[in-house]
Amino acid sequence: MSAVLSASGIVKRYRAGVAAWGASIEALSGMDLDLSHGELLGLLGPNGAGKSTFLLCAAGLLRPDSGTISWFGSSRAPFGRPPGVAYVPERSLYPRFLSVREALEFYATLHELSGVERAERVRSALDRVGLAEHATKRVAHLSRGMVQRLGVAQAIVGRPRLLLLDETLSGLDPVGAREMRELLAGLRDEGVSIILSSHDLLSLEHLASRIVVMKAGRAHAAIDPSHFTGERILVLTVDAPPLAARRLQLRRPAALLKGEELHIPLGGDSPEDVLAECLAAGVGVRSSAIRRDDLEQRFFDLIERPSRVAEPNA
Repeated sequence: MSAVLSASGIVKRYRAGVAAWGASIEALSGMDLDLSHGELLGLLGPNGAGKSTFLLCAAGLLRPDSGTISWFGSSRAPFGRPPGVAYVPERSLYPRFLSVREALEFYATLHELSGVERAERVRSALDRVGLAEHATKRVAHLSRGMVQRLGVAQAIVGRPRLLLLDETLSGLDPVGAREMRELLAGLRDEGVSIILSSHDLLSLEHLASRIVVMKAGRAHAAIDPSHFTGERILVLTVDAPPLAARRLQLRRPAALLKGEELHIPLGGDSPEDVLAECLAAGVGVRSSAIRRDDLEQRFFDLIERPSRVAEPNA
């Protein structure tokens, strides 16, 4: 089966200043990505990595300077936007004087539906995103989280095969975020392919079968969240003579020496107890930190930034 979305070598530049003389800023510098049927893929990266630009290109709303994009096995996109694709921007805008239902009904007219079917799809979408009880509320009175929900409702009215979401989980309270995760998981299970760009690491870790980390306009690495254990690891910067290292290895077979760093899974032990074992074995400790085997730590490692502040001894 062909990929739902296949992007190869995507380059996109923006002009800064007057077009003829302004500097060129490269937002994408050779982005590659394939998305399978029914896959929920997380897109993660620091600000400026090119995530939003890539989603705009993937939605057919922005033309790349070079590279190729194909949707459902074809690179043809009538009117610049492939059919079966829905895109929800980070900040959706709707006429403020309309009610939630009126706004959704207005955009539902873009699809070739009978009046009865359109009304049913609007009702269903409002119910699925948790806006049914707010259907008569004016857009002007919506919180940011409710506007995010309305954006998703607008997208699913057309029953897309590919859903592109840019920071859709931002602005939601904990209950709303959980409900949105359940909705996205349900859509995935129904066969909708989804790319979710988000800084919500917990949601990506729970929802995505694969996470692509973007850096400097390209796919820097891919992560499989199923491999994370959440285990606490004591990371020590050490002076470890060979004999001392062997002594410690006998006590801690799971300890791993990586250059000057010693990685020791804590299990149920306290950091103080493990440090005492190191000192007793003759290992000199210069510094210590506690990490977890999770998406946050892997992300910090990949983008080569300092890891989280060491956790308290708990």
